[in-house]
Amino acid sequence: MALGSTTSSTDKPDSIIKPPPPPPSDISDSTTSTHDIPTITTTHSDSSFVVTPTPQASYKPLSIARLLISKHSPLPTLPVPEPTPSPILHAPAGSTTHDAHFFDPDNPAAKAVREKLAMETLEEIFEWLREGGKVAIHDATNSTRERRRMLLERTRREKGVKGVFIESICTDKDILQNNIEMKLQGPDYKNIPREQAMKDFVARTENYERAYETVGETEEEDLSYIKLINVGRTVVTHNVHGYLESQCVFYLMQMHIDARTIYLTRHGESTYNLSGRIGGDPPLTPHGRKYAAALARFMKSLHPVEENTKRDTLDTTTTTQSIAGQSAIPQSTTTTQGATPQSTPFDRQPSDLVDDNFGGTSRKTGLSVWTSTLLRATQTVEYFPDTHYDTRRIKFLNEIYAGTCEDLTYKEIATLYPDEYQARQSNKLLYRYPGNGGESYVDVIERLRPIIIELERMRSNVLIVTHRVVLRTLLAYFVGVPLEEMTRMEVPLHCLWCLRPKPYGADLVKYKYNAETDWFDEIGTTV
Repeated sequence: MALGSTTSSTDKPDSIIKPPPPPPSDISDSTTSTHDIPTITTTHSDSSFVVTPTPQASYKPLSIARLLISKHSPLPTLPVPEPTPSPILHAPAGSTTHDAHFFDPDNPAAKAVREKLAMETLEEIFEWLREGGKVAIHDATNSTRERRRMLLERTRREKGVKGVFIESICTDKDILQNNIEMKLQGPDYKNIPREQAMKDFVARTENYERAYETVGETEEEDLSYIKLINVGRTVVTHNVHGYLESQCVFYLMQMHIDARTIYLTRHGESTYNLSGRIGGDPPLTPHGRKYAAALARFMKSLHPVEENTKRDTLDTTTTTQSIAGQSAIPQSTTTTQGATPQSTPFDRQPSDLVDDNFGGTSRKTGLSVWTSTLLRATQTVEYFPDTHYDTRRIKFLNEIYAGTCEDLTYKEIATLYPDEYQARQSNKLLYRYPGNGGESYVDVIERLRPIIIELERMRSNVLIVTHRVVLRTLLAYFVGVPLEEMTRMEVPLHCLWCLRPKPYGADLVKYKYNAETDWFDEIGTTV
């Protein structure tokens, strides 16, 4: 989790393509298994947590994942040096410093380097945990009993820290192929032609298997481990106790490698946007309604209503299945004058997708629509008919509640509550609005936990219509924006962010509504 994106996709980054044009102005063949056994290192705490990524340096910019792991932990003020560089140099084009020979169990020099890196990384983890971290992932090929024993012996000398191994086993041929495709997108192979990379990774896998020793009861009796078989189809736990470790299991059970797209936007322009007031429950302006109508047409071009209608006619008593999700970011097409634009979303899968988001639904739909319960958001999705889209109104997505400052302008707040105004300017992240129910950014991040878990779990596409603080939080999670930058992110009205989670982050395309053409223009691939 940015929280770097943990969700993976098997598709390549260059598959993001252009939007459809605006409408006319009048309107291995084998059952070979691959195994990977990273170590999770956790501290004991009564607070609630989720998995967080291993830091690359002693102190990193605070992330949403860091804040999600602890509900009430104070945020330390720490220096933020540059990440520690890897001792392995970057490879020139057409080669890699991590070729299959580096993972050969009969290569003693490479083995010594791997073990040195593993232990140095473990020390960085302990330093991070001492500074307030709660859950860290030691991502390495800890595939031998000797390596695991070495890690455990060091972990047991660290006060208040427990190690849990995660073993990922893949025997399904299709999943295995998808995993290989994901690996080829990683940094080890970014400079290498595809065929050469595939050949090297197959050789690397063979080296893994030669030395691999599965986690099991032949090791120490009190060893804790989690086995994920075929990306979570089967989950086995052993000696896993306590809230924090159980939360790790729950989080891991949501992971998958299916492709899908998450669309994020704020509501259309409201009357409070014009007057500069915050909070409240104002309606849309005429311009905001125009945006809402255009948004519905744009999404229809990506996920045609005919397709959703066809789903409604299917048997709704069928057992929910985990079918590869659809993923659509628009593609450019040419349109004759007066014709309806046709988009060609990439990797469109069969349309019989079922996704039981937020409490369960038997409707088969290519696009779910989530909105907050506030009027300006619900009015924005009025152009998405419930007969064609699976629409949910979710209070978790409501804007930050400003307490006694609701319905005021910032100028009025500065006049009426100067101390509050200054406190917010000093620390927007931790500042909590005064009055009954007033929230802080930290509070919003905490209440978004179920949303994030659900987005990690879902295999279908979803459009989320929400508000500025919530949008900043979700973008920061999937793109990996540090917390100190998240509160200052520009997320203007009438923009649409298309996120496609993948193995190493998320592909992003940003669109802006063009009132003159009444359509959306692509304006970049960054936040």
